[in-house]
Amino acid sequence: MEIKSLQQTPIQEIISTLNLAFSDYFVPINFTTAYVNERWTASGVDYSLSFGIFDNNKLVGFIIHAINMYGETKVAYNASTGIIPTHRRKGLLTKLYEKAIVTLKENGIDKSTLECITKNERAILAYQKVGFTIDRQYHLYKFDWEQDNVEFETEFKTMLTDDFSFDVFQQLQNYIPSIENQDHCLEKYKQSLQAISVFDQNEAVAYLLFHKVSKRIHRLGVKQNNWNRFGEILFSALPNGSYNIINIDASNKNMHAFFTKMNFDNYIDQYDMSFVF
Repeated sequence: MEIKSLQQTPIQEIISTLNLAFSDYFVPINFTTAYVNERWTASGVDYSLSFGIFDNNKLVGFIIHAINMYGETKVAYNASTGIIPTHRRKGLLTKLYEKAIVTLKENGIDKSTLECITKNERAILAYQKVGFTIDRQYHLYKFDWEQDNVEFETEFKTMLTDDFSFDVFQQLQNYIPSIENQDHCLEKYKQSLQAISVFDQNEAVAYLLFHKVSKRIHRLGVKQNNWNRFGEILFSALPNGSYNIINIDASNKNMHAFFTKMNFDNYIDQYDMSFVF
């Protein structure tokens, strides 16, 4: 077997291996070229610092790294990792990281981060063996939404728009966004996002950002984390569809109490893990 960067590997080969590696995953996933290109480009994937393990020239495992700033730290974010079923339990993840860490250090990167489903105990143990530790936990939700055209007796104005500024929402941040949901990452595919904004006269008091096609809610927040006051009016402007909300910090009890009240399904949790070299 050979471990080398994915710089010269065709994206279709990577996606094919990716789908095979996730074919028996906890959550059914079928990655498309359009989805992968949009999301990985936005998160800053660098194929020269991403690595694959090849068996007779066939890609059987990989780590996709996005090189990004998270706060003041330059990190290698594990955008995706997978080993195809026939090659698991052979220590390949450890071997991939042994190669990756050396190269990342040589390129001035001191920290790696990743997200892992909390139920995936085998993967968590494998990452901990490499050197990763758990930093925090995220809740993820899904729900079907249908507007009921209820008129709220409220002084607030709600607006759905393609034209928005991240700066307007800066004071409404109820949690630290995950690495892929930072402003400078979402900015790269802003044209695919819509915003719902709630205003009290000229002051924004609530917001929500979602992807027009996938219906993935990337970010949301309300003034003073007061979901009892602002939550229902915020969601009232959401178009009909099946949505999921990703990577909400588990420590924000107000948000999760509101989502429970709304009967949103907390279908899975993830750990945010990191490794300082």
